This record gives sequence, C-alpha cells and structure tokens, in this order.
Amino acid sequence: PKHERSFVQSLKEMGGSKIAWQVALFMGLQSLAFYVILAWLPEILQDRGLSPQKAGWMLSLSQGMGVVGTIFIPTWAEKVDDQRTIVWLLVIFEAVSLVGLMLPSGFLVGLWASLIGVALGGSFGLALLFIILRTSNSETATELSGMAQSIGYLLAAVGPTLFGALHDITHAWFVPLLFLLIIVGAKLVFGLGAGRPTSVS
Repeated sequence: PKHERSFVQSLKEMGGSKIAWQVALFMGLQSLAFYVILAWLPEILQDRGLSPQKAGWMLSLSQGMGVVGTIFIPTWAEKVDDQRTIVWLLVIFEAVSLVGLMLPSGFLVGLWASLIGVALGGSFGLALLFIILRTSNSETATELSGMAQSIGYLLAAVGPTLFGALHDITHAWFVPLLFLLIIVGAKLVFGLGAGRPTSVS
C-alpha cells in the first residue's frame, strides 16, 4: 500500500537522524495520550462520582481547551527559536492534571480536564510545528511528516487498549494513570530534544 511504502521510504531517509526520531516519538506519544483521554476520561470521572452527563461535559471541556492549546501554543512557539520552555510548560500541565485525576474524589475535575486539554492540544500543535521548524526544505518536511504520523498512528492505536487492559488487571485507575505519567516523562525527553534550535540533517 502507498501509506506503507511512504513510511518505509521515510524511515530510510530519516532513520539515521536523531532529531527526526525525537520529533516522531514526541508526536507519537502525544497521539497515544490524546486517544487514551478521549476514550477513557468519562469512565474515570464516573468512577470518581460524577454523573454520566457531567463526565461527558468534562470531556467536552477538555476538547474545547484542546482547541485553545492547538491555536495558542504553535503561535507562541513560532516566535521563539528554542521551544524547550514550551515543552516544559505543557508537560507540567499534563503531569499535574494526571496527578489530579489520580485523586479518589471528583475534586477540581474541571481544572484537571482543562489542563490536560490545553496540554494535549498544545502538544499536537507543537508536534506539527516541529516538522516544519526542524526541516530546511519541503521534501525533508514531507519525509519527516510521513515518519512522525506513521509512528503516531501506531502508538495511538495501541494506547487506549493498553490503558484499558491495565485497568482490567488492577481494577483501579492508579496504575493506568501512572502509565500515562511515564509517557509524559518520555514526552519530556523527546520534546526537549525536538525543541532545540537545530535541523534534520
């Protein structure tokens, strides 16, 4: 298939570049976290005592704040040469919201839903911007985009199933949310690499 060929071609062209892997894995892990939250946030919140309607509204709030992040973060990131400060900010927002969701009550759920929405929306916008900022021409950008999006789709497909399996095994949300916190740590590492003012060579 064409998609498979383009992925193989992209890997052939980009596979030796450290910065290409950092951009691709940052995008992939962002996709994983986004689809996990999309799939599981209402259920987590219902277990915290929220009604199905309120849990649904919290998911809508999270998605709405994600749009804010998707617009605001790339606009800011374009104006600076080094995006590592922005990566730190997004990771802190996401980590704080995940710790908040680990609390056994529905305490401040609107805040946690908003923070994780901004973090994931902003990360998505930043990941797309990295593809442009870290390449010097359109051909390289196309190759990097193919690699990053292929890895992104792969991780996005695995994420919600793995998260659900961890919940089924442990009968609680702590371990699955801890798994997302570990993903945040990995995102920080790759994001700090991708945020440096350098280009794919």
